[in-house]
Amino acid sequence: MPDKERIKLYFAIGWLLLVILLLLTPGNTLPKGPSIPHLDKIAHIGLFGVLTFLWVQIGTLDERKKIIRRKLLTNLLVFTIIFPIFVEYVQAYVPNRSFEYEDIVANLIGGTIGFIGFIILYKVKPSLV
Repeated sequence: MPDKERIKLYFAIGWLLLVILLLLTPGNTLPKGPSIPHLDKIAHIGLFGVLTFLWVQIGTLDERKKIIRRKLLTNLLVFTIIFPIFVEYVQAYVPNRSFEYEDIVANLIGGTIGFIGFIILYKVKPSLV
């Protein structure tokens, strides 16, 4: 694996671990944030937007910078749909956390934004992805 791909993979794994840590930490141990309406949903959108962007670029381009569709669709499915729903389901079993359909929607919106961001960046400047 070339160094650039390895760095992307490490960064994606690091972000994935951060998302897991933030979303599965008991609610009473999290610091209180500012009182901004829907800040929780904005955070979910941001977390999953970045997560999806990082993972859809892992292994999705061949040596000629062409998209490997099967790999792209697999990463998209896992990190935009399956993982966000799974994490929200698991939150129901974490103390002082809860399962919320609105969080799933925010996660899916974030993942979709991350995917669209990847596609736009790929079309504009493939060397950046």
